[in-house]
Amino acid sequence: MGKIQISDHFTASRILLFALPSIGMQLVDNTYQVADGYFISNYIGSSAFAAENLIFPPLAVVMGIGLMFGSGAAALISQSLGEGNREKANRQLSLTVTILAALGILTAVLIFLLMPWISRMTGAPEELVPSCVEYGRILALFLPFQMLSSAFHPLLITADRPGLGLWVSILNASANILLDWVAVALLRWGLRGAAMATGLAWLVSALLPLIWFAGRQRPLHYGPFRWNGGDLGRTCYNGASEMVDAVSYALIAMLFNGQLLKYAGENGVAAYAVSEYVGGVFLAIFFGISMSITPVVGYHLGQENRTELRSIRKAGFRLMCLLGLAMAAGSFLLARPVCSIFVGYDLELMDLSVQALRVIAFSFLLGGLTTFSSAFFTGMGDGTGSLVVAALKSFAIPLVGLLLLPVWLGTMGIWLVTPLAEAVALIAVIVILALYRKKDIL
Repeated sequence: MGKIQISDHFTASRILLFALPSIGMQLVDNTYQVADGYFISNYIGSSAFAAENLIFPPLAVVMGIGLMFGSGAAALISQSLGEGNREKANRQLSLTVTILAALGILTAVLIFLLMPWISRMTGAPEELVPSCVEYGRILALFLPFQMLSSAFHPLLITADRPGLGLWVSILNASANILLDWVAVALLRWGLRGAAMATGLAWLVSALLPLIWFAGRQRPLHYGPFRWNGGDLGRTCYNGASEMVDAVSYALIAMLFNGQLLKYAGENGVAAYAVSEYVGGVFLAIFFGISMSITPVVGYHLGQENRTELRSIRKAGFRLMCLLGLAMAAGSFLLARPVCSIFVGYDLELMDLSVQALRVIAFSFLLGGLTTFSSAFFTGMGDGTGSLVVAALKSFAIPLVGLLLLPVWLGTMGIWLVTPLAEAVALIAVIVILALYRKKDIL
């Protein structure tokens, strides 16, 4: 089989093959926080582990800005490529990267200055605030690079170079793990060392694609910078669901941590972190496939090829159903041996982590369908549909669930929130697709 491009016909198997580099990118990128978590938990202690996981969610809001720009621009640029207007696509790339770099610098300064306040807003106990500030301020210095790195992932797919993104991610993750080992395990620099390791990895992941897109011989490269408020607005609109995911993750993660501190103490926060790490590995596959499909949908939308758009949707649903079943079963059956890697030193904490992961595993049955659908709607230029799905699964239902379910079910109610949110989001997907058929969009 030759190289698969966004202009090709896609079956379920070709979607998976095309997405393999992006899946690899997501899996490798997931090692950043997992590696930090492993070294912090095992070499510094559970309090530092809790501090890291309390401060990371607010930073994810800023990281989501990069993904919003990248995903939104990928849909816009791929549509321009489908229309045969490569010059316009190059200009849209330049606009996206320039605005995002400027926004990243401004945001990093604000986050650095506000870190003590942000730490307290997470609900961190006063004794953990200094650790949160130390870890968070170092990461804030590198946030512009992380934002660019997040944006470059979907943009490299749009340029038909997903494999390059994978190799960049592998290099970054290898550097991050090595630096974590040196700074935390050998030199005993604590949270400061873990933050430096992650930040330097972000630096590498931004600079390499930044330089690659500068080559005039590239299929997609920087063009003359021209301010275009319409294109910038459509970029943000198309990628709004990804931003909502990130903002919601931060807010809901803080609420999760607050409820867990109330119902299960610091062990609850640590158990949630373990379930997030392990679940993140499985969800990386969903995100990798979904990230890959957005520019594919945008390209065929530009060509007005409705037959291929229907085929992509059906093939993607079949693929996500099979993967969701496999991931749910794997998460449930392998919960104990996997949790022992992170918290095997504390049997009580490990039992709580196993319980969390086994309940959350049921969300994987539906999570692939909702994630794929949100990305599909983004590619279709339907920011509203994508936003509705993202808001339901990432914010609205988790917010209500976290406030009500623990009152009735205690800690178990907290773990049930994620499967419930996925179920409601899937209902929204079904309704939106029914409206598509009624309007003869698909």
